[in-house]
Amino acid sequence: MKITRDLVVTNSAGFHLRVASMISKAASVYDDTNISLAHGSYKADCKSCLDLLAIMAPCDTKLTLEVDGDKADEIADMITDMFKNKFWEDEFASAKPQTPLRKK
Repeated sequence: MKITRDLVVTNSAGFHLRVASMISKAASVYDDTNISLAHGSYKADCKSCLDLLAIMAPCDTKLTLEVDGDKADEIADMITDMFKNKFWEDEFASAKPQTPLRKK
């Protein structure tokens, strides 16, 4: 199954090392799934923290999430939740949920 979603960076610090690390850790759990974030013509592999850092997206930047493989809806929901909650950085963000560290 392939899922595509438009996401917006809403945390005030933008897309930086901690954000990239959080996404790559979560994405790396899913070996058999292709997960990417695109900004313009650049497409980053979400399992690579360095690829994600190259996005260099400030607050209010629109990114496109693509998930292709098993559990695509679960993975897309998890990453969308990170964006919605501003990566738990801003003072009004919701409480941080547990991020899965291994497959269920």
